[in-house]
Order: sequence, then structure tokens, then C-alpha cells
Amino acid sequence: MEITEKEFAVIKEISGNHLPDQRTISHRTGISLGLTNLIIKRLITKGYIKATQLNRKKIQYMLTPKGFSEKADKSYRFALKTITHFRMLKDNIQNMVSERYKKGYDRFEVNGSGELADIVELAIRRLNNPKIIFTRRISDSRHNRNACLLVSSSKKTTPQESIDIISYLSESGLFYENN
Repeated sequence: MEITEKEFAVIKEISGNHLPDQRTISHRTGISLGLTNLIIKRLITKGYIKATQLNRKKIQYMLTPKGFSEKADKSYRFALKTITHFRMLKDNIQNMVSERYKKGYDRFEVNGSGELADIVELAIRRLNNPKIIFTRRISDSRHNRNACLLVSSSKKTTPQESIDIISYLSESGLFYENN
């Protein structure tokens, strides 16, 4: 039985906080207090957490072994999903660069800061093609986390091409733009 993202957020908060109350859990997870109450009751019913009445106003929530197991399993699945997605991004970018290289483009410049530009740089470097000329320009903007790939040829016979990486990956079905 798989838990929801909100249930997982509550489990993470309970496991990382010695004496969390529902208001604190609600605030830290960004879930309304009423929904937090329902989620906690559901997690108790499922056997993921245990509630102990400390006094008239204070309840202690603790993860059960089943709750620890579910948290570890969900974290593991998330890590695997992230690694798989990263590999797909890298492979897709490498295919695009290889296709451009076969068309005569040999200069690739990544413009951008942030994780996406880092992934593009890593993908190009991992091609290990000594004939590809690669540079990286870190943008000054802290607000724009996109990456742009400028593609050109050292032979000057092909026109320069600019590729917006988010748009390219969106067209490939690997990334979704927020419009």
C-alpha cells in the first residue's frame, strides 16, 4: 500500500522532530491543520505512526517499524526515479549533441547557471569526443535557471544555432515548461 506525498511529508516531519504537534507539522509541511489531522489519523490506522497521550494537551507521535520501513522504501524509490530521470536527460542531450556534431557542428557553449546547465555540461563532457570544442558561460542572473546551448562550427560554413534546453527537453517529453 503506497502512501501519498502528503502522508510522506507528515511521516518525514514526525521522524525528524522529537515532539511534533499537529500545528508544527502543518506549518512545516505546508498542509492545512485540518488535513494534517486527517492524515495523522489515517497513518495511525494504517499502522505507520503511533500516538501516545503525554498529558491532557500533549500527544507524542512516533514512527512504527512499518512507518520507518515505508519512509525508507519511498525515499529509495524516489532516489531511483531521480537517477533514472537524470540518465534520460543526459542521454537525450548527448544524442542531440551527437546529431549536431554529425551535421558539422563542433563548438558547443552552455550559457546558464544552475542544475540544468550543469547536466548539459556533464552530458557533453561525458561524450569524451576530443573534436568537440566545449565552453561554459555562467550567467549572472540568479532568477533564470534555464540553460541555453549555442552550437556552431569552427569551419564557419554552418550557421550558429541556439537551443533552449527546457524547450528542447519539453519537446522530447522529459521536461515540462511552466507557462
